[in-house]
Amino acid sequence: MGAQACPEVHVVDRLVNADRPTLTRRRILETALALVDAEGLEALSMRRLGAALGVEAMSIYHHVPGKAALLDGLVATVLARLPLPEATPIGWEDAVRRGFSDFRRLLLAHPALFTLIASRPPTEPESLAPVARAFAILEAAGFDRRDATTAWDTLLAYTFGFVLCEISGVGEATRGAPMLVLLEEHPDPEFAALRAAHLVADEWDADAEFARGLEVVLTGLRASLAPTAS
Repeated sequence: MGAQACPEVHVVDRLVNADRPTLTRRRILETALALVDAEGLEALSMRRLGAALGVEAMSIYHHVPGKAALLDGLVATVLARLPLPEATPIGWEDAVRRGFSDFRRLLLAHPALFTLIASRPPTEPESLAPVARAFAILEAAGFDRRDATTAWDTLLAYTFGFVLCEISGVGEATRGAPMLVLLEEHPDPEFAALRAAHLVADEWDADAEFARGLEVVLTGLRASLAPTAS
C-alpha cells in the first residue's frame, strides 16, 4: 500500500503548543471559538476539537460533558467579552447606545455563531450578565418591570435583525445594481419612492444606519417614559 498523505494542517491547530499545556475548560472553549471563527460551526466536533488541542476527544469530556454543553460554553465565552456599560454618569440612553453598539460589533466579530447566540437560551452566568445589566439600567431609568421587558425585547430584536441583514447580505440585495435595473424597467409612479430610496442607499453606511435606527427605538422608549397626560 502507498504511504498516506499527511493530513492538512489547519490554522486552529497552530494554537497547540509543542509542550501541550494543561487541558482546562477555558482552553477548550477558547480553542473551540477559534475553530468556529476560522472554519465555521459545522466544522466543530469533539474529534476535530481534540485534534486542535492535541488530545484525544474523550479527554474533553472530563471538562465539557457533551456537545450541548460545549455550545452553551461557546455562547458564554463570546458574551463574556461584551463590555457592560454603567448608567452613571453617562445616563441610561447613552448606556443603551454603547451597550447595543458593542453587542452588534461582537456579533459581527463572530458571524458563524450568530444563530447560536440569537437562538440559544442562556445557561451560564456569563450569558446572563449582559441581560441583568440592561434590566438594571432600564429599571433605574424609570421603566417598570413589564416596560423594561418590552424595551429589552425591542432593542434585542432590532440589533439581531440589523446584524442578520449585514451577515446575510439581505440589505445589499435591495441596494445593488439588479434592483436599480428592475426599477428602471418599471418606471411606475408607485415605485417613485423606492427609486428615490435606492439613490439614497448609494450613500449607505452600516455604522451610521445602525445608529440612526437605534435612535428611532430610543425615541419611542423615551416617549413611553413621559408622564401620562391628565
